[in-house]
Amino acid sequence: MNMRVGGLSMAVGVAIALVAPTVADGTEESLAEAVARGRTVYMEQCASCHGVRGDGRGEAAAYLNPPPRNFTTGVYKFRSTMSGQLPTDDDLLRTITIGIAGTSMDRYAELPERDRRALVVYLKSLSPRFDREQASTPIPLPPPRPLTTESAVRGREVYERMQCAACHGDGARGDGPLADDLSDAGGLPIRPADLTRPQLKGGKAPESVYRSVMTGLDGTPMPSYGDSLMPEEAWDLALYILSLSLREGTR
Repeated sequence: MNMRVGGLSMAVGVAIALVAPTVADGTEESLAEAVARGRTVYMEQCASCHGVRGDGRGEAAAYLNPPPRNFTTGVYKFRSTMSGQLPTDDDLLRTITIGIAGTSMDRYAELPERDRRALVVYLKSLSPRFDREQASTPIPLPPPRPLTTESAVRGREVYERMQCAACHGDGARGDGPLADDLSDAGGLPIRPADLTRPQLKGGKAPESVYRSVMTGLDGTPMPSYGDSLMPEEAWDLALYILSLSLREGTR
């Protein structure tokens, strides 16, 4: 119990530089209140996997693949910000709300918004990066484009030109020639995504796939293509990836 009180004191100290959450009804609570509420939610819903210190070493962690996120590093895969930058509060809230498909990370949309936003504040308090670095700005998100035969063909051309098959395979099933030799930032083996699956970890909405293409997945071998692709090329690639799961679902 003493460890929990000490962790709360540290979290409040770090959270001084953070912003108090505001919920849909416009009400606010102080940072100390938000951190305390967020820690309570964390201990009830998250600690068994992510650990009481947020280091990804919870009691269930040894049985999970992929392993739980280590929140103390401040490195997140699913962001609307460029590679190497911190996620926004909305990024964290989105992952908490919708979960991560194909993993043990559940969706928590049923939790009250106030609790989810307080959890965001608490997660940020676990890493000194949020206190040390400036808030990041989301990448521009152009209007979605429709999935057509032509856009999918153009996307396949981008897939080939950017050598995505080296990891994901020619058929995009995660079985490329490099697939068996990849590791994450912690040195653990990691497999490329099977892009033909109907549910993608970053979300199946077109804008979610576009974001992953342009921002990359920090802590993994998946790079950002924000400096390599024009927005229209990234949209074509995203639409091609979505077309693969649609095609698979008709078989």
